[in-house]
Amino acid sequence: MSRTLYKQDILEILYGATFLGAGGGGSLSFGLDMLEKLEKQGETIELELLSLDELEKDDYAAMVAGLGSPVAMLEGEFGPDAVNAFKAFQRGFAAEGKTVKYLYPGEMGGFNTFVPMMVAILSDKDPAKRIGFVDTDGNGRAVPELNTTLTDLRGYPPSPIGLGNGTGDQIIAYATDDKAAEVIARQLCMAYGQQIGFSTWGLSRDEMKAHSSVGCVTYAQKIGKVFLQLMADQNLNPVEELSKVMEIREICRGRIEKIDLKAEGGFDFGTTVILAENGDRFYIDFKNENMLVRDEAGKVYLTAPDIICFMDTDTYLPLTNADTKEGMNIFLGISPVDEKWWLEDFKAYECWKPILEAIGYTGDFVRY
Repeated sequence: MSRTLYKQDILEILYGATFLGAGGGGSLSFGLDMLEKLEKQGETIELELLSLDELEKDDYAAMVAGLGSPVAMLEGEFGPDAVNAFKAFQRGFAAEGKTVKYLYPGEMGGFNTFVPMMVAILSDKDPAKRIGFVDTDGNGRAVPELNTTLTDLRGYPPSPIGLGNGTGDQIIAYATDDKAAEVIARQLCMAYGQQIGFSTWGLSRDEMKAHSSVGCVTYAQKIGKVFLQLMADQNLNPVEELSKVMEIREICRGRIEKIDLKAEGGFDFGTTVILAENGDRFYIDFKNENMLVRDEAGKVYLTAPDIICFMDTDTYLPLTNADTKEGMNIFLGISPVDEKWWLEDFKAYECWKPILEAIGYTGDFVRY
């Protein structure tokens, strides 16, 4: 059944989505800042969350997100970019005789899960007239590229594409495939200061049921509630409490000893080194999102697309790779991604091989 999301609900969703973002999806602080900004501007923080079962067969929803370097986006301003991108997509989709009635997040993250919520809130001053928000996610985690998206890999290339910046530019693009779409979006992203609004994947109800992470917004909210409980009572055991609402295993707790980072082509690349409490070292290789966790002996504990996640053990805040700093005390955990990633009908998981190979790993996938 549909339910109304108020500010507290959104906060809980964003905390959980940050953890599920696997190091990407945008900083929680960015999403929270955008939420506070909307409230200060006098917007009523209220929107409707609908289950897929409440949609009609021919109802369409589209995703809208921010694209670019997480560090650059954290330091800049973002908001109108997404609204302009969605407006551009609506025009392109209407040219195909289709109307977008709803929005959904393209990936989990403290920032990108909020972007479609923000666009919904800005769609009308009257909450009753706002565009609806659907309880699904395009990936069930955050992803670095358009050709590493569950929706694309299960047969729905990103076309048309709506792109927008903060000064009102709206671009409609028709890419021949996901790689062409990535080139178009990334080049424009770099031209607009490493950030751009991005909207695509207009999917029907049944297409979302078959090819997206259904119920992921509610799942994120359950996780987020636990984070807020941990912050309120630091005597609680994080793994025990999180295990009540999700599958999770602890790799280690320790201190971030070193972060090697470089920004290139709209991505943040690097390796985070954690010195565990027992003296062991763990290495997390990332490309925006965490791709691989390994120890000093070279043993790999998990690879993408399953989820490698961080928590600050001093504040109990979920972290992205845009938030981590050397010297932070940290919890490193792993969790399974939506099972659709591992289904053999489309073999979506294979898209991660080139990224893993690029960071020097040529072995088999290591699942949760």
